[in-house]
Amino acid sequence: MESEEASKRIRNKDVISVDIERGVIRNLTRKESYRFEKYPPFMQKIIKAGGLMNSIKKRGR
Repeated sequence: MESEEASKRIRNKDVISVDIERGVIRNLTRKESYRFEKYPPFMQKIIKAGGLMNSIKKRGR
């Protein structure tokens, strides 16, 4: 994911959360949010599965 704003604002030890479905990075330490271009649905499935190999294994079930 790419967010120029996030790369400028997030510092070491900041606590963040990432919502890949909405395209939002939340900096919980600074109480700020930064947007990024959402991943396409097929990539979201791979990420949620824990990576490409896990995604392939789950598909075979």
